[in-house]
Amino acid sequence: MEDFIFRALLAAIGVSVIAGSLGCFIIWKQMSYFAESISHSALLGIALGLASGLGIHIGLIFIGVLFAALIVFLQQIDFLSNDTILGIFAHISLSLGIVVLALVGDENIDYFSLLFGDILSISNQDIIWIYTILILISTLLIIFWQRLLLLTLNEELAMVSGINRLVYQLLFMLMIALTVSVSVQIIGVLLITSLLIIPPSVARAFSSSPTKMVFLSIIISTIAVVIGLNISMHYDIATGPAIVITLGILFVISQLFTNKVLA
Repeated sequence: MEDFIFRALLAAIGVSVIAGSLGCFIIWKQMSYFAESISHSALLGIALGLASGLGIHIGLIFIGVLFAALIVFLQQIDFLSNDTILGIFAHISLSLGIVVLALVGDENIDYFSLLFGDILSISNQDIIWIYTILILISTLLIIFWQRLLLLTLNEELAMVSGINRLVYQLLFMLMIALTVSVSVQIIGVLLITSLLIIPPSVARAFSSSPTKMVFLSIIISTIAVVIGLNISMHYDIATGPAIVITLGILFVISQLFTNKVLA
């Protein structure tokens, strides 16, 4: 197996585990639009990482955390409705990212791969980064699973039990920002949200408990990403769209299967 293919598969599996698990919480909390806003800010993070010389990953995390914190703050003070706040941040951050990249970028930057993913851009350092984030997020989910789940499914009971809603909301949004930072090269800025919401949507049709849904979501995400990568390499098309199309097919099949069972 060629080295770049092996690295791409390793990266795809790592990202699938992260996105598949966190995606369930996004579905449960109905935060798809929030994930979309953070993913759009990734382009600005890339631009600032290149401009500062700190690297893409640091820029992605910095901007992701900053935007997540600002969104949470504005939500707390009831500045505007959630949809309005998220819509404003999503489009401003994407536009800023394009402008900053135009100012600091050069002819060597592949904008298409940033938007839609590129398996050839995965390096050994990226693999280390992805699995470091995987270990961190997995550890946080294991430690705070019960509290995050209670806040997700019954926020009032969680607050009565003494759980600080704001702290765990910020923690969860930090994990989303970290997920976005490791997903850009696999699926691209514009399509990251699909990797977070489609696998758990498919898994939901076959799950009888939150834990089962998380495991099924990870499996579905991994299968779709591996198939999408193979399609991308075989037909020489963008990685992100190939993965999303695969996820879309799996989603349609799951809905047809569910409807058939219900009938």
